[in-house]
Amino acid sequence: MTRQNSSPSAAEARELLARAEGIGSTATSAAGWPTAMVFNSLAIIGSMMMIGFHIVAHTDYGAPLLAMSVGVWAMITAFTWTFMLRTTKAGFSKRFATSLIAYFALYVAAIATGALAFPNGSLAYYISAAVILAATGVAAAFRELRA
Repeated sequence: MTRQNSSPSAAEARELLARAEGIGSTATSAAGWPTAMVFNSLAIIGSMMMIGFHIVAHTDYGAPLLAMSVGVWAMITAFTWTFMLRTTKAGFSKRFATSLIAYFALYVAAIATGALAFPNGSLAYYISAAVILAATGVAAAFRELRA
């Protein structure tokens, strides 16, 4: 603005609006990364857990310890979203909750199926379960980044 205490010209107003829009889009595009990292962490944890269950089925050692340690880490990772409420995009809570519920429903189904159908382990099953859990977590991360 060239004059003090007066309105900006039309060109100056357009420039100021363009600058404000750029700042706003930069701020909202960066807001999805913390949530995406939570889902990437869940994808990695779930995949490791499935492979760990196969190993435990063959060695008969450490199943409760494996389940509890990875479960605690998954819960800590999942609930870090409460620290991100101020840095998230509109609609975050609903997107996050639906993605988290879907992920954990698949996780519980994978564990139950593995325990009931393959009590002695099945590498093919646990690898496919690991891939499905990883894909679900990564899809949830991309969903948040695209929102």
